[in-house]
Amino acid sequence: MANETDPVVTARKAVDALLAAGADKARASVSRKRLSELNVDSGKMSLYRSTADVSLALLALDGSRKGAVAVNRLDDASIEAAAAEAVAMARSAAPDPANDIAPARPLERFASGAREPDSGRMYERLREFVDWARHERPLANLEQCILDFTFAESAFANSNGAEFAEDSGVYSFQAMFSSRKDGKVSSFNGGGASHRGLDLPLADWGGTGELMRQSAEQLETSSVEGSFEGDLVVTPDCLGDFLGMLDGIFLGDYCQITGASPWKDALGKRVASELLTVRSAPLGPDIEVGANYTADGFRAENCALIERGVLRNFTLSHYGSLKTGKARCPSGGGSFAVDPGAAPLEDLIKDVKRGILLARFSGGMPSENGDFSGVAKNSYLIENGRVVRPVSETMIAGNAARVFESIRAVSRERKDFGAMVGPWILAGGVSISGK
Repeated sequence: MANETDPVVTARKAVDALLAAGADKARASVSRKRLSELNVDSGKMSLYRSTADVSLALLALDGSRKGAVAVNRLDDASIEAAAAEAVAMARSAAPDPANDIAPARPLERFASGAREPDSGRMYERLREFVDWARHERPLANLEQCILDFTFAESAFANSNGAEFAEDSGVYSFQAMFSSRKDGKVSSFNGGGASHRGLDLPLADWGGTGELMRQSAEQLETSSVEGSFEGDLVVTPDCLGDFLGMLDGIFLGDYCQITGASPWKDALGKRVASELLTVRSAPLGPDIEVGANYTADGFRAENCALIERGVLRNFTLSHYGSLKTGKARCPSGGGSFAVDPGAAPLEDLIKDVKRGILLARFSGGMPSENGDFSGVAKNSYLIENGRVVRPVSETMIAGNAARVFESIRAVSRERKDFGAMVGPWILAGGVSISGK
């Protein structure tokens, strides 16, 4: 029997409050989080703190009109007031036949990770990292490092009878650093990942130690000469940016509903190199920190988004699916895992006549057709199959669809960030320019 502190009880109570306030259909999501955090500032252990927060998201449907409210109090009076506000908002909203809630399914409970932090081990790991950086990366300036543990109790319920509950414990590490020598300072960079446990040294989380080594190399940088069309070797760190473009411009709700997606009619067709397979895999095994149910109340399932270059799924929510008439994404989106290729990374580099090893990209939102431009940060010039030198003030511009189409190699090595895993990819047809 669930007790009063169970988030499921709160979610059910919120759904009942929405119905009592006059909603025809209702849903509620509850989250209670406890955060334990260790900090390093300017290379020194500086802070340990614990915080807690709660959140409640309510959705009310009045016919096909929707109202949504989020609050951070879970007492009865606050729930009832938020429910009344959500229903009032729905009654003043425009009707939309795509507004609906997930169908009924019995309560499922999930648990992943620890319930309590191993505070002693957290301290040991962070101290170990600071000492390692001092000896192995002496030029590194650790501007800030955060190692935290979050335990979250979450629940979902709707008036159709769909219910989920999940307890999740996750450690997350983020290091922000630059390098300094003789008055010179390298460009800021950062690394990290999320994992269920503390088995790995923090220098290995997201390849942070290697990024710090590169930071020292980047004390001496120069722009490329002139402009040329060349190749990109996109690192796993930067691949997430391109997957974000993929999601936002080609696959997600907004671009599909507006019809702006260049791939809107491409389901089942080849849209990328046959070397590329992108999966949305919240249930693992490649993704360690995923989710068991979607934000709109469906049991999450792993799925391929692009399989050997063929578009298999959009990342549509339940609303996006009803709005467009296309299939809902079984995974709920995110949790990207890009399959490894057959080539070692060194072969990707050897295949480049002239191009950029792209580790970080700083640019605005791409256009609706996928055109992008920005600055290559913490990146390197490649010439005649060799990484030549770090670059600065170097612009890259291209089209995201063309990048995916022009992939001609995928590395067998991958980086694991816990919530995303990916290889290095080699693609062509990008404009590169310096001063």
